[in-house]
Amino acid sequence: MDRRSFLAASAALAAAPGSPAAGPASEELPFRQIHLDFHTSEWIPDVGADFRAEEFLRTLQDARVNSINVFAKCHHGYAYYDTRIAAKHPALKTDLLGEMVRVLKPAGIRVNYYYSLVWDVLQARRHPEWLQRERDGKTIGGPPTDQWPWLCMNTPYLDHVVRENEEILSRYPVDGSWFDILKQPPDGCFCQWCVEDRRKLGLLDTPEDLFRHNKLVARRVEDRLFQLTRKHVPGGAVFFNSRIIIGVRDELDVFSHIEIESLPTGGWGYTHFQQRVRYMRTLGKDVVGMTGRFHKSWGDFGGLKNQAALDYECLNFLANGVKVCVGDQLHPRGRLDPVTYRRIGRTYRKVEALEPWARGVRALTDLGVVSAAATNPERATNKIPTVDQGFTNLLLELHHQFDVLDADSDLSRYPVVIVPDEIRPVERLVRRLRDYVAAGGALLVSDRALLDPQTGQFALDLGVEYQGPGRYAQSYLLLKPEWFPAIDDQPYFLYQRGSAITARPGTETLATYGYPYFDRSPAKFSSHKQTPLGQRSPDPLITRRGKIIYIANPFFTSYALDGYGVQKQVVAALLERLLARPRVRTNLPSTAQIQVLEQPREKRVIAHVLYYPLTRRAPDLDIIEEPGLLTDVEISVRLEARPRAAYAIPSRAKIPFEFTSGYAACRLPRVEGHAAVCFES
Repeated sequence: MDRRSFLAASAALAAAPGSPAAGPASEELPFRQIHLDFHTSEWIPDVGADFRAEEFLRTLQDARVNSINVFAKCHHGYAYYDTRIAAKHPALKTDLLGEMVRVLKPAGIRVNYYYSLVWDVLQARRHPEWLQRERDGKTIGGPPTDQWPWLCMNTPYLDHVVRENEEILSRYPVDGSWFDILKQPPDGCFCQWCVEDRRKLGLLDTPEDLFRHNKLVARRVEDRLFQLTRKHVPGGAVFFNSRIIIGVRDELDVFSHIEIESLPTGGWGYTHFQQRVRYMRTLGKDVVGMTGRFHKSWGDFGGLKNQAALDYECLNFLANGVKVCVGDQLHPRGRLDPVTYRRIGRTYRKVEALEPWARGVRALTDLGVVSAAATNPERATNKIPTVDQGFTNLLLELHHQFDVLDADSDLSRYPVVIVPDEIRPVERLVRRLRDYVAAGGALLVSDRALLDPQTGQFALDLGVEYQGPGRYAQSYLLLKPEWFPAIDDQPYFLYQRGSAITARPGTETLATYGYPYFDRSPAKFSSHKQTPLGQRSPDPLITRRGKIIYIANPFFTSYALDGYGVQKQVVAALLERLLARPRVRTNLPSTAQIQVLEQPREKRVIAHVLYYPLTRRAPDLDIIEEPGLLTDVEISVRLEARPRAAYAIPSRAKIPFEFTSGYAACRLPRVEGHAAVCFES
């Protein structure tokens, strides 16, 4: 089917009674999206045999879907459309991409095409010289393993990719492109093209230069494919997956929007999205959260996510101010699974009902937290650094409203900035922090964050002098009761080794070190674990100088590794000193979440409450089986002025409230899974 025939067929369908014509793309992305995988082996014989375009459309419409990413080329390297350039799947007898676009576009469903970049099994077999290579020359992925082979985008493969995409975009009237797996190995690629490229550019094989070169390679790909897409689809969607890391800011001019692929039971975990969205939503782009319908991960045929889990994950996207996408994989024969889409439809009806209060929103936050990936290229991956996992979970459990920052973030928006554990003192960040403190901002800094390895001292005046690692590997936290009256007065073990410091004149000591009789070792030990407290010392552990508080222990890393509740209590008490008027006050348990959004145009502030308890039922697998039930939930939200009304959404049922000292306070008698309150001015 050529483009002229394609458009004629689409026009005929659009003219049919009851078929709404596709209108122009709105400024804001659709809220109810599907990402449809179709990675199909050449060994499968009946590809697309059961596909019926009208049934495909009805299934999506019944599930309330209004945008979809459909496949052009998969990880196996096969095309699912009529082509003169690419390799069409040998078992496919129809133009599957063409048929999908033909029925979806006139029905008002937005259509982007999916194209796999680095993972292409067919081209890896045809051109092994294009494969990415480690320092020793070994290829990455591929035989003898069953892992996807990694092609290098710095080879002539990129020209081949551009030719294939030129054909797709010239033939099919799609709304945009969705490029998957754009990445180079964190340790660098050592194929002949990359080695020569770095030589010409004067780059060394150091971690910093390899990171720069990886960025350069990705940017070349992004530039060519962005320009190609926009040539054929002015204003169309363009997205590059695998690039959504801390530090993507300098690539976003070639992204139409941001998507956060985050399947909690597929290896990402439930903390991943919580950390990533709090960074991505600060970058000025429309954001989509993507989960999967699978019990585990992609390609999990026969594995279906619990309804409550799907509800939570999608409502959590909305609560964080982003759009919703559910990933699926089409069966090779080409028929959408009806049970799956009934389940998606139940969730998407809830999303649809909330959309009037989800358009044009932004998060209202008090805290900015610098990510460990912001200053360390080795941490700038799709994984969450341990310290980030710690502060994300801790602050969520305390119900603080926070964003995640990089070294170029605007700090002036936040009453308090947290610089945790291992943040390196890169010049531009230190400069921003100095200006922030000089303007009256408050800091919470921990352990070796901002420690200059050259001088052995902190790059910012924290009111302390660094003396080296803690005197003992196994130490105790001794809190001063007057600073922590709500915490029981007793020694608390520090599961991770901290730093030794001295306090400068004028710096207050809020907690000190306690030391064991001796450090446990194979030659010298007592009982099962650490040696008991042997001496109380005056050595400072937590200090305060003006609006800067310093903790000489990796509290946030430790919270991720050890989950010790007293560390959360201590941070809560310290933040109370630095942040007298938090955005939210509530009696919610730590297992519940509350997120506050502002809808400026409608003069609304919306508070979302989520309670879907997780249970660890398998190694590395947290399960949500049913929504949790809470009663008598109290919420107080700090507002600029008394609201005109408070009501539940989407029901619009009025909620009584009081407005005192700048806080709108209300009570929710019952929360089952999710509830949201709108304060409207």
